[in-house]
Amino acid sequence: METERNPGGPERTIDLEAPMPEPMSAQNSGTAPDAAETLFTCAVTVSEPAGVGPLFRRLGTIPDVAVTRHRSGPQDGELGVAETLRLLVPSAAVLTVVIRTLPAFIRSRRSSVSVTITRGDRSVTFDGENLPDPEKALEIANRLLGDD
Repeated sequence: METERNPGGPERTIDLEAPMPEPMSAQNSGTAPDAAETLFTCAVTVSEPAGVGPLFRRLGTIPDVAVTRHRSGPQDGELGVAETLRLLVPSAAVLTVVIRTLPAFIRSRRSSVSVTITRGDRSVTFDGENLPDPEKALEIANRLLGDD
């Protein structure tokens, strides 16, 4: 268990070993009953470990996005700790906003960095050479969220 502070939100305790949940109904998440939307879980990884914290803070400022930071121990034969950001997004439109923030984040890093967003068996990786075009961001988000 670890306590994380989500910028703009309250501190919360998270279980670092808990599996990532799949979509859940907003009716079961404690939100208003008339907000009948589905929340989608996406994992975000950053190739540069020092970039996880800044990306966590940046994504935490986006309305309607819940961001948590998860650490996992090394696999057999590996060293270090891997960090993953987990996002709960209500729609492709909100995920589009997340994707549109990535070019500024990637350009702000001193070394080359890539960011991968994964949901289930679908993933997309962005780096300095394939920054998402604002017009393509919604298409990418729809591909990640699929037909759910």
